[in-house]
Amino acid sequence: MIRLYFGKILYRFYSMLEKLAEKLIMKLILVHLRNDAHRLRKEVVKRKGKSILNRHIKKSIKEYARQRFGKTAYWPYLAFYSEIRGEFIKGWLPYDYYRFVLLPKLNPKPGTYLSDQKTYDYQLFGEFAIKPLFVYVSGIFFNSALEAVEKDQVQNFLSDYNDIIVLKEDSGYGGKQVRIIHSATLTDEDLKANKNYIIQPYIKQHKVLNDLYPESVNDFRVTTYLKADGSVSVIFVCLRFGADGSKVDNVNTGGGFLFFDLTGKPSKFVYDELGFQIADKHKNTGFLFSNIMIPTFDLMLEKCKSAHKKYPYSRLIGWDICIDSSGDPKLLEWNTNNPEFDSLEAKFGPLWAEDDDI
Repeated sequence: MIRLYFGKILYRFYSMLEKLAEKLIMKLILVHLRNDAHRLRKEVVKRKGKSILNRHIKKSIKEYARQRFGKTAYWPYLAFYSEIRGEFIKGWLPYDYYRFVLLPKLNPKPGTYLSDQKTYDYQLFGEFAIKPLFVYVSGIFFNSALEAVEKDQVQNFLSDYNDIIVLKEDSGYGGKQVRIIHSATLTDEDLKANKNYIIQPYIKQHKVLNDLYPESVNDFRVTTYLKADGSVSVIFVCLRFGADGSKVDNVNTGGGFLFFDLTGKPSKFVYDELGFQIADKHKNTGFLFSNIMIPTFDLMLEKCKSAHKKYPYSRLIGWDICIDSSGDPKLLEWNTNNPEFDSLEAKFGPLWAEDDDI
């Protein structure tokens, strides 16, 4: 009895320390994020050569933060957005509030974990996902129906396949842990112990996107939201592409993002992560961004909304979609952990101005 009593006390003490540690870690993260917002705002001001913030605008920002989010402490990202946009606009969601208050409520754990398991996408979403040649899970090869396959069969198939394949590791992000190799060159050294992989055919993209930039598979990010009535809406759409020989299509490797309205019309200019206008055409190919017209744009949005209804455990999902050579939208990855938001919110938002459903 005494041992049990002290065991309960120790458990409660441990739980209390754990909660205190979580609160401290969260405070440190928020301090870091808000300092980063100040740094980014100063960088924008430096590049523009002027600031729009004055005492009156700063007061308005802080009052809006207090009224809508409960604390004036959320003002730094709103100020950062204001410098990008050249004005303060009510309705914005500051990134720190979105990331650590709103998103955990919309996408609670453990529901966010499944999107990391790329090896399961085809089982969940069917033909919307790229049908795998094989998956390698728990040290075992499986075919697309999750039937076990002998290693020799895999090697013989890939040798005869004789084409480019994509080797993608579970839990990768931002194009990391993705390799494009020839099927005949896959060896045991490519498969790390205790890691899961999906082996996919290399998708040939739509002619328009290939003409834009042929070195990477240029993909759309479609962000959808599951509303309280069970319907799904599209929050925003942007296209990401590579540049300068990069095989990865993101801003950090020299590419950019191109915002699309929900009718499929692209913005005239591409922007960097700070919302600065880069150009109206691709710097390597000279392709005009305003000429990007995808005939199956509406179909892409409908497929993303339909897929979201198959996974209602997360209410906000970012879908990475390529358009294949036949015009069919195909799922590359999906993200429930932290669908990107801040740069687009600043430049094109408020993307989510209403509070009634969140």
